[in-house]
Amino acid sequence: MYARITTLETTAEQFDEGLRIVREDLLPWAQHSVGYRGLIGLDSRDEGRTLVLTLWATAEALEASRDAADRLTAGASEVAGANRTTISHYEIALLDLPVAARA
Repeated sequence: MYARITTLETTAEQFDEGLRIVREDLLPWAQHSVGYRGLIGLDSRDEGRTLVLTLWATAEALEASRDAADRLTAGASEVAGANRTTISHYEIALLDLPVAARA
């Protein structure tokens, strides 16, 4: 499995607006993308940092989603007024989500 992690610098207001955009635009796109396996949003209001992690079944699915994900996260960042600082790609070495599996 593979992951894309987008890091943003945000204020509390920017996070709230960004979360709305993720729910309305990014998540529906991802859910219909081949190889999509999940999304996790992490927020550290104290540090002014937000991470959006998307999970992909294969390296090919991750790569196929690259351009669209870049456009969507750039647009969401701009609308929310946040600063997208990095986009990183990883192969997942360990994954244990027992709570999510029961949900």
